[in-house]
Amino acid sequence: MIHPHFRAKLFHILHKPSPLNAWARYVNYFLAFLILANAIFVSLETVPAIAVVYKTEFYWFEVISTALFVIEYAARIWICVEQARYSKPFTGRIRYAVHPLPLLDLIVITTFWFAIDLRFLRVARMVRLLKVLRLENFEDSMDRIGKALGRRKELILVALTMMLLCIYASASLLYHVEHTAQPNVFTSVPATFWWAMVTLTTIGYGDMVPISPLGKLFSGLVSIFGIGIFALPTAIVTAAIVEAGASDRVTLLCKHCGQPVQEESKLKL
Repeated sequence: MIHPHFRAKLFHILHKPSPLNAWARYVNYFLAFLILANAIFVSLETVPAIAVVYKTEFYWFEVISTALFVIEYAARIWICVEQARYSKPFTGRIRYAVHPLPLLDLIVITTFWFAIDLRFLRVARMVRLLKVLRLENFEDSMDRIGKALGRRKELILVALTMMLLCIYASASLLYHVEHTAQPNVFTSVPATFWWAMVTLTTIGYGDMVPISPLGKLFSGLVSIFGIGIFALPTAIVTAAIVEAGASDRVTLLCKHCGQPVQEESKLKL
């Protein structure tokens, strides 16, 4: 039977790594190197000349790295009970496994057996490296941002609804304006959705461009007023992040007069 002290040590390497813990640095930097190597190899495999020559090397690297990721994931599931909120042996591990980061880990591992190549998702696991770079409160920060966004869910829903209405209305109007002049380009309202999306997001690929004077005028108006609507979600998310950051600070009051005298962060980095 494995000693509980070993599980606690492993917990402080994988779950709560400290920059002062040598083993935590070595293990997490190795994992970071492995993730980056996977990202590079996945890209190189798309080059036919390289993929043909190093096909065997690519395969065995994938097998070995996937095996290491499986071992790491299993270790995380095993040692998560060291945290009070996941202390129950079975239900605690299930609760941990459905958390966003562990779910991402599981998806990354299972990409080895997917018919569609999704191995590029492995680079998303680099967020775990933030814990080693003196950002031990990363998960708490993400939780605060999530709560701040939750308090604005109605605003986000309204903004998304306005975006969809703007896409539909502008696509419908431009179709009726341009269909006669360009029947092979603006073939239908659903096809014109593409023009509306790339115009409102300021991408403008140029594959669907109005040529009639009325169509050009309408397209310009959509670009001016539509951009403001599409900027609303960004403003809402930015406000949530600012609020989450502001919640890290507390105001100290003078014990004599009760007036604020100093602000300092509640987080000890």
